[in-house]
Amino acid sequence: MRKILVIGGAGTFGARVVRLLAARDDCHILVGGRNPARAAALLTELGDKARFQPFDRVKDVAAQLGVIQPWLVIDAAGPFQFDDVQPYAVPRACIARGIHYVDLADSRRFVADIGALKDAARDAEVTVISGASSVPGLSMAVVAELARELETIDAIDIALSASNRATAGPNVTQAILSYVGKPIGLQKSGTWRQGYGWQELVRKSFEVTGRTSIQNRWVGLCDVPDLDLLPRRYPTLANVTFRAGAELAIQNLALWLLSFAVRWRLIRDLSALSPFLTRLQRLFRRLGTDRSAMSVTVIGRDKTGTARQAIWTLIAEGGHGPWVPSFAAVIAAGKLLRGDMPAGAFTASDVLQLADFTDLPQRFHLFTETRHGVLPEPLYAQVMGAAFAAMPPEVQAMHSHPASTQVVGRGSVSRGNHPLARLVGYLFRFPPVRSDIPVAVTFDIRPGAESWRRDFGGHRFGSRLSSRIKDGRPILTETFWPFTFDFDLDGAADGLDMHIRGWRLIGLPLPRSLAPVVRAQERVAEGRFTFDVEIALPWGPLVVRYRGFLLPLQATSNAADI
Repeated sequence: MRKILVIGGAGTFGARVVRLLAARDDCHILVGGRNPARAAALLTELGDKARFQPFDRVKDVAAQLGVIQPWLVIDAAGPFQFDDVQPYAVPRACIARGIHYVDLADSRRFVADIGALKDAARDAEVTVISGASSVPGLSMAVVAELARELETIDAIDIALSASNRATAGPNVTQAILSYVGKPIGLQKSGTWRQGYGWQELVRKSFEVTGRTSIQNRWVGLCDVPDLDLLPRRYPTLANVTFRAGAELAIQNLALWLLSFAVRWRLIRDLSALSPFLTRLQRLFRRLGTDRSAMSVTVIGRDKTGTARQAIWTLIAEGGHGPWVPSFAAVIAAGKLLRGDMPAGAFTASDVLQLADFTDLPQRFHLFTETRHGVLPEPLYAQVMGAAFAAMPPEVQAMHSHPASTQVVGRGSVSRGNHPLARLVGYLFRFPPVRSDIPVAVTFDIRPGAESWRRDFGGHRFGSRLSSRIKDGRPILTETFWPFTFDFDLDGAADGLDMHIRGWRLIGLPLPRSLAPVVRAQERVAEGRFTFDVEIALPWGPLVVRYRGFLLPLQATSNAADI
């Protein structure tokens, strides 16, 4: 019978791993830890299926393993934040002793770089698996399943909301606090950008047919392995977001406020608050419900070029949410026991598929649903109708992004010298006179609207585009707050022309005779999308003219580029 050592086996997730493994007949469980009293109730429950094993992961791990001689080590203790002095101390010790290794780590660098051990693990003929938890083990297995019918992937959004009764242990709390307010590299709009832990809060709802939906829970940015692993796996991926949150709004808003103290360097980090916040959460755990949730959204295009969206949602009831992080490690252990794992070092996302998760959840109050759908037509296509398809493919593509993205190129800017034209240019933040400069346009795509952020050689200005019905037909509106302009769009085989139709100030109509003269053209030259926009005062003086070409920006896969 195989001997499995579970480090932290009496902890929040370790105890669940132990209980699930104890149901097997081909292994004996060692509950590793420093405090036998903490494991007493668990051992009484399991009888002869498990016993306590003294183990301290901060001491000489190799020596302890030499005495215990387990066949497999499952590290459920953490925290797994990367140690530059002794990186991967536990898995390296396992490799040296010829012991298989699985962990529940969700530390970004720890999991993403586990491949550094692949040669040593292969030579020792052992398997090392990192990230066997909700992320990235389950989350990326879901993504792979949702992406199966898609030719290209443009955006992935993952969100997790924990029940207030799902009490986290001090190590989990410490891991979360370690990145609150700290910089987080994110793939956004096709390039690496910088976010901050527990900021960019949004409200998230979770729905599964037949269950009461979970509405409007706050979730904020988290630093997880998926943010590195997903861009590596899907080269066309332009946007990856992972957010998580507690059930109670006050908890999320408090962390959000504290995150600014870290971001503004008023304090180094929040790790010192871990014991206090853990006790506080346990004190108020009955204020919430026993319902947790997780969702994964994938946006991309199928083989026909149709933009599609797939959403997988899990709702956990009856307090069963905390069981989910234990599933991947138990499944990985089962595959090892059956001899179904290759030697080497892998992330859990390399070796687990969603189909592997079909059996365990049936024992718990977990409910999942996958919804597939075609995305609405792009904004310009909605406004233009049949004329949109008449334009060159390059022009259509520039206005058909299913998710936020960025395009780059080069351009030139001219400005008029009339005093009023110069004032208008200043108010609208138009770029100064430049020739042959780098240009980037970031499209932030939202349902029914787009925000365009233009960058001409480092000078940035932006606007928001949407549509409205006027005289019985849709027209394009562009807002440079507080002004909004209405445009007619004329599409033809040679490209697109825009003509101003009206304008408003904070919603109030302004005389058409006082509107600026706008000449905007989009064409194709030498296979490249080109733009030429000229804005002038009503009686003729030039305000600004900017022109150039744009090309899609290929998504990068290196967070170090930010």
